[in-house]
Amino acid sequence: MRKSALALVLTLLLTSCGSGAEEVASTQQKLYVPSDCTKTQILAAFPESIPNPKFIDTPWEPAEGTDLFETLSRGGIACSYGIQTAEIGATILWAPNDDGVFESRIPEWTNFGQVKMDLPGVDEESAYVLSEGDENSVERHVWAINLLFKGVWIQVNATYLQTVEEAIPLVQAAIDSLTSK
Repeated sequence: MRKSALALVLTLLLTSCGSGAEEVASTQQKLYVPSDCTKTQILAAFPESIPNPKFIDTPWEPAEGTDLFETLSRGGIACSYGIQTAEIGATILWAPNDDGVFESRIPEWTNFGQVKMDLPGVDEESAYVLSEGDENSVERHVWAINLLFKGVWIQVNATYLQTVEEAIPLVQAAIDSLTSK
């Protein structure tokens, strides 16, 4: 009798807890693109080999159909950082994934050689990477990373990255620059 009463109590407790999905959904806050290029985490993510990088105020004039155009037309932001005179730096794009813009860009990215990849240590929904050169070669570059993170499309472009692993601090800084408004 005691076993069946205990089983009934445990069953009632377990079934009244629900799946927990409601709790998870309520703890996940919506993230937004940064509103100001000077208030991001990007500069702190530059390697020591690039001394004293700065925000580079760029007057954008994007061509229709480009990633930059799609970013800015959706209320996103594009920011460049680095050493302008040395042409060393990074440009980061952030845009809300309104109307599935990230997914709509995938055919173009893959057509230009970007490959789907799981970024090490990053909990992205999806990522595509454009790199050039042999993994074991000195002449290797990671030119662009497009990732979808919690409803925000982030694109990281850099002139100095050799491997995806080298890009992760910059990717993480781009994620850390998202705001909760």
